[in-house]
Amino acid sequence: MERLALFYATFLLLVLPSVAHAKEYAVFAPPPKYPGEAKARHFTGSGLFALHIRANGHVESVDTIQRHRSPILDDAATTAFRQWRFHPNKTAWVLRIPIRYADGPPQA
Repeated sequence: MERLALFYATFLLLVLPSVAHAKEYAVFAPPPKYPGEAKARHFTGSGLFALHIRANGHVESVDTIQRHRSPILDDAATTAFRQWRFHPNKTAWVLRIPIRYADGPPQA
């Protein structure tokens, strides 16, 4: 059976009052890629990132709060998160995002 890569990201917030509000603000949020090297080596793991978002909706910086076991996965996540765009807001805000890379069939 072909190996499948499973990726999911869930929004958690530091500043906004609910998860639903964060999704309303997102304009462009492509999921991080599972790098070929990481997939070939079956790297997996979970991480937690904080996106610092300017009032204009652009991501100013990404902090790694909890690292994956592989820097390759951390780099893939931060590269994607830096591209994310949100609707403008009155003030800058912070969005915390957990992410998990898993290699293999989805777990029940």
